[in-house]
Amino acid sequence: MQITSILDITDGRLLNHPSISFIYSIKTNPKKIKEGDLFIVKNEEDIKDAIDNGAFALIIDKNIDIIDNEIAWIYVENLETTIIKLIRFLLSNIRLTAFYCNNVTNELFNILRKPSVHTNIKILPNDLYKFFKIIDDIEDNDTIICSNQKLLDDIYPINFNFNTKTYNIDNLIEHSIFETTFSYKEKYYSKLKISSLYLTEFLDVYNYLAYDADLNKLKNFHNLKPIFVDKLINHTDFGKTDKFLIAQDNEELVLKEVDYLNNKYNYAKILYITTKDIDDNKNIDYIFINSLNELKDYLKKVQFNAVYFIGVNYEELYDQVLKQLNEPSLI
Repeated sequence: MQITSILDITDGRLLNHPSISFIYSIKTNPKKIKEGDLFIVKNEEDIKDAIDNGAFALIIDKNIDIIDNEIAWIYVENLETTIIKLIRFLLSNIRLTAFYCNNVTNELFNILRKPSVHTNIKILPNDLYKFFKIIDDIEDNDTIICSNQKLLDDIYPINFNFNTKTYNIDNLIEHSIFETTFSYKEKYYSKLKISSLYLTEFLDVYNYLAYDADLNKLKNFHNLKPIFVDKLINHTDFGKTDKFLIAQDNEELVLKEVDYLNNKYNYAKILYITTKDIDDNKNIDYIFINSLNELKDYLKKVQFNAVYFIGVNYEELYDQVLKQLNEPSLI
């Protein structure tokens, strides 16, 4: 791509008179720079590494000393707006099918899609700075999936809602709130590690993948996924106790999951805990603790069957339980 084209696309201003006039590719990670690349500078301290690795051009949004006049230094008003303009231009000449979807669907695509099989399906990151990792791999007739509708509207305006279908599910058996058996179109699904709450999103993705996916990978699906613990709040095997912990850091899913738990598990003692301020409009009777470090001591003192953590992701909670398992206890 010519430097003059980049200036036109981004409304940028060339700050010097470089000897080069073109770039090969665009990067946001200085460690991934190859000779001839354009580097979008988010952190000033990365500039030297990018130049050392062969950058032909830099895009900046602040006053920075020019340390190499051989390469192009391009000033723009806003980096994120500039990235969107560049992505939109790069995709404008590619014939694509573009879908926006909800966060659950996006997670299931990432879990179930086989990159070596479903080569025409590209899952877009929500982080603009990570987009250039995949843009060179997007080709004509690919399908792009994005869970950020506004972002997709900005970079590829002709797009569609993926989550529009309903399904007639037969022989539904809810073994628990996180394990389900059912039939759909004469296919039998036995004890899938997924809540019935998310069966629509599961079938959306599985059908689109032409039923070619390893369903054992649903163990990596973390919405309403339990961490079983014993009476000392030590991690134990799936289903070995009647106590479990659930984490959810996606605010859009909290009310949906809380309503589901209150409906499906209303005979049990459920505690709702958070380490952050949450919207009181959610009408959740929650308990506040200062940090997850207080988790074990607190839970050993109270009665519960399930604990639902608001504003905490699964990995954080799982690591905390394992960490406290390995720490010495006075009890």
